[in-house]
Amino acid sequence: MNDLRIGVIGTGFMGKMHANIFRRLPNCKLVGVTDKNLSAASDVAKKLGIKVFNNYNEMLSSEEIDAVSICVSDAEHLVPAVAAAKAKKHILLEKPIATVEDEAELIVEEASKNNVKLAVGHLLRFDSRYRMLKNTIDSGELGQLTSIYTRRNSPISDGPARYGRQGNLTLHVAVHDIDLVLWMMNKKPIRVYAESVSIANKSLGIEDAIFASVKFEDGSIGCLQYNWALPKNFPTHIDAKMHVIGTKGYGSVDCADQGVWICSDSEGLVFPDLTHWPEFDGQIAGNLREELSGFVNSIVYGEDFGITPSEAVDSVKLALAIIKSIQNETVITL
Repeated sequence: MNDLRIGVIGTGFMGKMHANIFRRLPNCKLVGVTDKNLSAASDVAKKLGIKVFNNYNEMLSSEEIDAVSICVSDAEHLVPAVAAAKAKKHILLEKPIATVEDEAELIVEEASKNNVKLAVGHLLRFDSRYRMLKNTIDSGELGQLTSIYTRRNSPISDGPARYGRQGNLTLHVAVHDIDLVLWMMNKKPIRVYAESVSIANKSLGIEDAIFASVKFEDGSIGCLQYNWALPKNFPTHIDAKMHVIGTKGYGSVDCADQGVWICSDSEGLVFPDLTHWPEFDGQIAGNLREELSGFVNSIVYGEDFGITPSEAVDSVKLALAIIKSIQNETVITL
């Protein structure tokens, strides 16, 4: 196959980064972008020297396009994803695959029916730290896993400020760790119980923090803690950790101190992120570049993307069970 010709749907926070990366990837040609806000899309197109499409239907009807990267709001994935599948365009879809189980399954069904590649961008699958831990688990070095704990906390100036009342802490933030927990444990969850608190974000009607407990089919357990009410000047920005304990060993990932400390009069002490999407000389590196490169290579070379559509659906199912547990104040059986 020649270079993959791709378009980006949505030019918000993630879409702009997707366009920036695709513009510079080998085996890939960024053809154009589109957004409901055409002015925003035009700004991106002008900066990158590419085409702006009036809407995603115009993009999907173009013979210049082989694939699309969909970076619209979480709850708006269904319509453009199904349209892309029907137009026979390969799809990279930002996580979560959808915010409703039926919609998630319909997206998978349409992609399969139309024989197009569907890749869901669970970014942390491309983090070398989590991949190393997964490889260690799969090697049997830790024995049978008995418990897993994850923590993902972020500043109130991030998600709540960006999404406001439309923000969903479980589907937008925790789904990262939900996917990782299911990936690491590689066993079926059978029930979940969760509690939440809303004080700092009460005026927005969204949670500050959630603790969720998961029981697996073999009796092992998991705990997920996540929060987006950290102070805006939290030095590591993201406070994320994972601990797994097995019958033969222990493994841990700590995403806080990444080896670089910077202290200045203007910013105070900060620990820059070198993993997700650090930018050097105008180019974005890190996990996001690896994810997008993996998508391109999965189509051009037939390589394994590493995340199946069914796994993306399973993550949404568990996320929705957590939400249901909070709403009903009860244990949810899966």
